[in-house]
Amino acid sequence: MRDSPRSIRDLVARTDATRLSNILMRIPDKVCAAAFATLPEATRARLYALLAPVKAERIREEIRIEARRRTSALAKARLLHSFLAYFAPGAARAPRMWVRPIKRKDR
Repeated sequence: MRDSPRSIRDLVARTDATRLSNILMRIPDKVCAAAFATLPEATRARLYALLAPVKAERIREEIRIEARRRTSALAKARLLHSFLAYFAPGAARAPRMWVRPIKRKDR
């Protein structure tokens, strides 16, 4: 995963703005923060402009928090791999979720 920052820069550079915005809005903030932290500030500013202001601020906050955490190299590599997976050609358009039904006792 040593080439992840380069892969991220390449993906961001070659993805059109609309598709990039749609993908970034689906990615969790912590995963975006891990990927954005590897990018130069000028590239980050361009990406923040594509996002909703609230999401951009949450990512900035995650980057600040992450600077104080002791996240292992393996965890960082997994976060970066997760970020790259959203750009895969066969990636789902939206994450699949399943919510466990709750049994109510009042019925």
